[in-house]
Amino acid sequence: MRTAHRLVQAGAVGNVWEVKWRAGSLGPLSHGSTHPGVDGQAVEMTDAQKGATWWHSAAAGGGALLDYTCYGACLARYYIGQPATAAYGMKANLLTPYGDAEDNAVITVRFPNALAILEATWSCPDHGVPTGPLIYGSEGTIVVERSGDRQVVTVRRGRGSEPEVVAPDPLPEGRETLGKDVINHLTTGEPMHETLGLDFNLDAMAILDAGIRSAASGKLELVNDVRWSIG
Repeated sequence: MRTAHRLVQAGAVGNVWEVKWRAGSLGPLSHGSTHPGVDGQAVEMTDAQKGATWWHSAAAGGGALLDYTCYGACLARYYIGQPATAAYGMKANLLTPYGDAEDNAVITVRFPNALAILEATWSCPDHGVPTGPLIYGSEGTIVVERSGDRQVVTVRRGRGSEPEVVAPDPLPEGRETLGKDVINHLTTGEPMHETLGLDFNLDAMAILDAGIRSAASGKLELVNDVRWSIG
């Protein structure tokens, strides 16, 4: 993810005009999920038992939208480098009628000079395509995808050119995890990674908020973030 950001900042694909992100699974309580059972022996959960959990309760904050488009909101803000301005959200319960929370959702996000498409699913055994992020620029496309136990960054410029596979940059020593990055900040005063900042995360959460409001209203909703609302 950081290597792709470095390439974007270096202008490897020109002006970024779209970020696409897709994420999901068969859901948090998919086939094989168990509970202790009345006799202490783990047994597979029934649909009724799954429906009684907060995961499948809209009022409790369950659903695929928050579960998976949160990552896309963060990454779109990271690569595009600007707060979003508006969002259109749509969600549906397609395969889990035992709950009232959505198991699929899409948010289309408008930035001042770009778009983002964020997809979330609890119904997918195989995505069939790279889940991304896919970063589209005026001069090419960056594809981040998982290959086995590692992630691969590829720059594609089309027009008959060969794709360029870019080796991931090593993580900074002593800051390889989120926890270490925070501890390093507290002990040295060095800034944390951009995506750990409060303002950055308010921007990402504002995208989700607008997407949720839009899914309820059926209309395009402005991204009125916390700072805008207070001001």
